[in-house]
Amino acid sequence: MKPVVAPQEPLDLTGPALNLLAWRIPDLVTYQQADDEYWFAPLDDSLPLVRLNMTGVEMLRAMNGHTTVAVLLERYGDTICGPDGQPGRWHLERWATPHYSLCYYGTEPPGGHRHTAKWDLLLQQIREGWSGQDGFEGEHHLEEFHVHELTRSPEDDEHFDVIETTVSHLFREPTDALHNLTYGRLLMRQLRKLGWFNPKPRVMLEVGGGLGYVARELGKELLPFERQSITYISLDITHPFLKLQTKRAKEGGWGGIGTRANAEALPFQDNSVDLVIDNENMADMTPVKLTRQELLTNKGETEQHQDALDWIRRLRLPIDATTPDDVIFNLGPIRFVAELWRVLKPGGHAFLTEFGIEDGWPAPVKLPGHTEYEVQYSHLRQAVRWLGFQERYLPLPQFLAMKPDTKVLCTGAAYTIQRFCQAMHKPFAIRAYTEKELQQALGDLLPRLHGCHYHDVADPAWFGLLDFKVLLLEKPGGAPKAQFTENKGYRWYSQK
Repeated sequence: MKPVVAPQEPLDLTGPALNLLAWRIPDLVTYQQADDEYWFAPLDDSLPLVRLNMTGVEMLRAMNGHTTVAVLLERYGDTICGPDGQPGRWHLERWATPHYSLCYYGTEPPGGHRHTAKWDLLLQQIREGWSGQDGFEGEHHLEEFHVHELTRSPEDDEHFDVIETTVSHLFREPTDALHNLTYGRLLMRQLRKLGWFNPKPRVMLEVGGGLGYVARELGKELLPFERQSITYISLDITHPFLKLQTKRAKEGGWGGIGTRANAEALPFQDNSVDLVIDNENMADMTPVKLTRQELLTNKGETEQHQDALDWIRRLRLPIDATTPDDVIFNLGPIRFVAELWRVLKPGGHAFLTEFGIEDGWPAPVKLPGHTEYEVQYSHLRQAVRWLGFQERYLPLPQFLAMKPDTKVLCTGAAYTIQRFCQAMHKPFAIRAYTEKELQQALGDLLPRLHGCHYHDVADPAWFGLLDFKVLLLEKPGGAPKAQFTENKGYRWYSQK
């Protein structure tokens, strides 16, 4: 379950606060429950829905960046603004706190410019409340979170709906953006186009397979005889997820073998795996925070720091006097690719994808209950080349050949709709909906929803898909592959 945010005191609407301007957060989704009852969802979903009458809706609409808090308080302060009986003052004191994030009070909008307002600053504030700590959270925090805290996670989609929404989770159902395929089925097609199933692998390993949807869909894309003689292994550090992965792997026709382990120390023999698939796990692997003094002297304060410094020296990463006082280094992903080099057979392959950067040092990304860290891909690519891999690097949408102009529902709107549906005891899954797919999911509820908005699937405002990169690895030394061309039913073979 998502941690509950620490209680926040209502704002004191006196003195200078009265002269602040008020903006409502754009793109709010409203559900009209009755003629004079409208629902809004606070950003913190541990709070109940906000229910407003038409007067309350008018107060929210009046927050246009030109009206002061004092004017709003005078006009609506003593007026009942919702069916629960709270007056306007009650709402004005709370809506601008990160708990609610329905509006913002200030002399300027977030970001300092009316047309480039950075409303995500409010989201960052509440995420910091969820995670419990600003900045770096320690080199063992991520492992402890996935080993211990998630062992109490319910066996449903809640974790990946709310806490760690992934690309593969959003596309676990067929969608027009992926040519009417699921993420897993399209991934299998792309891997086959690369020739990674010619010859087919004998041992496939999926690392951190989430809730098992990718394993299931990968298997469904293959015919039964194609799956024969392939051993499919799911590896995860979180036990409840591993149970679901093996269950759904069996639904896809695989044998359903599960192994609980840390991907930074794979429990497999050298040269024993043909193909590794890793979807969006590297940001969860061990980060190390190094000081400039450690970097310049190459002397680590701990054994783990020294391991990170040794990798930086081996890879000849640039370090000079302009380096920041503190930097974060992706030690876990570097260890992981080193393990891949060890366990992959000659000629073996690995598909890796995660969000990341190409310049500078990784930054923290706040999530409920924990913090992840960007993958620095220029460092990681330097590491795989140093190890000896042949590599190819490209954005995930390009690899999957997504339709970039497909309109999909804003993920924030999807979260809000899910809250409305929960209040009505109706199911609603978080995923990438086109307008047609949303109509099919909601039926008669859709006309009562106002403010649903859509983005191009490649638009950074939707999910930042262009920040997700793909690293394709091949370990040299495999047997020559039989190549053929086909013409009128005849295959002409050659040896490379």
